[in-house]
Amino acid sequence: MCGILACIGSVNNSVTSEQFSKALALLSHRGPDDAGYDEFCGNKLGHTRLSIQDLSDVAHQPMYSDKHDVAVIFNGEIYNFKEIRLELESLGVTFNTQSDTEVLLKAYVEYGIGCLSRFIGMFSIILVDSRPGSMCTYVVRDRLGIKPLYYFHKDGGFIFSSEVKSILSLAKQKFKLNKRSVSSYLSFRYSILDETFFEGIECLKPGTYIRIDEKGYKEQAYWSLADQVVGNPQDKGEQYYLDRLDELLTSSIKYRMISDVPFGAYLSGGVDSSLVTALMSSESDEPIKTYTIGFNESGYNEFEYADIVARQYQTKHKQIVLNSDGYFDTLSTLIKYKDAPLSVPNEVPLYLMSKELKKDITVVLSGEGADEIFGGYGRIFRSADDYRNQKALHSDEQTAEKYNKKYNGQLFEKEVDHFFYNYSYTKPEVKSQLLSKNFDWQSIDAQLIQRFADSFDEINSEDYLTKMMYTFETIHLQGLLYRVDTTTMAASVEARVPFVDHRLVEFAFSIPNKYKLKWNAELDEELAKAKISDDVSELHDTPKYILKKVSEKYLPDQVLYRKKMGFPVPLDKWLGGSFADTARKVLSDNENAAAEVIDVEFVLTLLEDPNLSNDHALAMKIWMVLNLFLFCSQYKTQLIR
Repeated sequence: MCGILACIGSVNNSVTSEQFSKALALLSHRGPDDAGYDEFCGNKLGHTRLSIQDLSDVAHQPMYSDKHDVAVIFNGEIYNFKEIRLELESLGVTFNTQSDTEVLLKAYVEYGIGCLSRFIGMFSIILVDSRPGSMCTYVVRDRLGIKPLYYFHKDGGFIFSSEVKSILSLAKQKFKLNKRSVSSYLSFRYSILDETFFEGIECLKPGTYIRIDEKGYKEQAYWSLADQVVGNPQDKGEQYYLDRLDELLTSSIKYRMISDVPFGAYLSGGVDSSLVTALMSSESDEPIKTYTIGFNESGYNEFEYADIVARQYQTKHKQIVLNSDGYFDTLSTLIKYKDAPLSVPNEVPLYLMSKELKKDITVVLSGEGADEIFGGYGRIFRSADDYRNQKALHSDEQTAEKYNKKYNGQLFEKEVDHFFYNYSYTKPEVKSQLLSKNFDWQSIDAQLIQRFADSFDEINSEDYLTKMMYTFETIHLQGLLYRVDTTTMAASVEARVPFVDHRLVEFAFSIPNKYKLKWNAELDEELAKAKISDDVSELHDTPKYILKKVSEKYLPDQVLYRKKMGFPVPLDKWLGGSFADTARKVLSDNENAAAEVIDVEFVLTLLEDPNLSNDHALAMKIWMVLNLFLFCSQYKTQLIR
């Protein structure tokens, strides 16, 4: 795992070597073990290295082809590099290192950009090819967007970086606060538009590359999940899906245990991390190192369930207990690493846990990505039935009150309108109160709805539930992966996510939905027709059924079949008590760029709410606004006020 930085094209001429080196040093937490910088074909290429595979100096980057006519910088891992190496060796290709970087480079020389289809892994890659007839630069991001890559396009040239901060260092200009990202953040807790909070700095889309040559540049998709979605898949029977799922999970985890440095696992006590731990233990001759974190407050940890799994597999388990001390200071520190407001409160404890586990290991496996492909967000996914039955639910005397409370009395003409409302963490009527009245937020929200509409259109022949899962995998997952990357790389730790193996994702979308959200019995399906999804999920059905079923041979029922908890942080207790004054002080900064987009007076009234100390949803709204203020304060010299 590493950091990469590049100035490509004309923008390179305005950046000195000293400026570039300083910008590269800003990525040192991503790669504290080595740093490399070189100029090649009129471009600057930089790399900071966290040594995982081939710890020798010969794997230094930028790395060049044997004829010194192709250069590469690379962040990530190609897990199947050994198999690709054997294939290349059979063609007469020789190697000088044991690294996956050299395999990547020589696969490109041999196969061209089509080599991407051979890679199982997570990666952001920049390849500069100076060979006659193929002179160009490829900038690539992995299929599902596990590894970040940002860019700024100016005057025909580009700055690319693993983190926004290095682009800010080299761009030599101030940026407007991106109001689309602000609106998206307040609705969904992250930006859904492949944009950052700095207008003009964008994210390269997952599964795409940019090709740059003397004629210009073009963005091209090389993989699309839409192409893998199987419309009305033939039901091959539950046992087939169980066997194949077990096989793919085992393969995915074995690949992610390949490392020349110590590794371990996050173990929250939930299904996903527990299964990862179980399969890792089954593949290891030594006890796995596992880590869990939580708060002192009752109901704010899952220690007992993590302990069950740790004891079953005799892991070397470490339990980390947090309190409120230093939470907001750490939050500000993490914002500096993320270059954005935090999405969820548990990013702080995840970062603190990463710092703790770095004392023992450098690679950690994590369970993100399972909920999206196996139906883990039960209430949201089951709400596809709310949409289908909305008129009956809205008009029925017994359900009307609950329906109206959940949907603000609305009936939805389109699936995407229902999804937008249901998926919004902050409902539109509340968000309109949080935002200032200086801007046309309605037009901005129309762009956000269109992003979901485009996602639905990509698989427009599928049913609503499949469209939901597809949108969660292609849009929602980005927020989770961004969080994982920030909280681990800030501590110089590499996180690997076996549930985001593209082979597993493709297979999951061939599984009929009835094996993901499974009715407990025929009677349950009938009873559910007269209820809203909140009263159905986990009562009449089993979310993530197929994954839980395959896990039965590895984990006890008390871990598998309990109500989903998540990772709560006691914000309501803090903001309704000891941190209220801190919040008021942050909000009092009238020079902050966030003050232009937030109705501060309204947020201050929320802090006076007598129920705040027992209302986590209300506390979250305040917490998000505070994040936005803290972010703008950190970056006031880079933002136009």
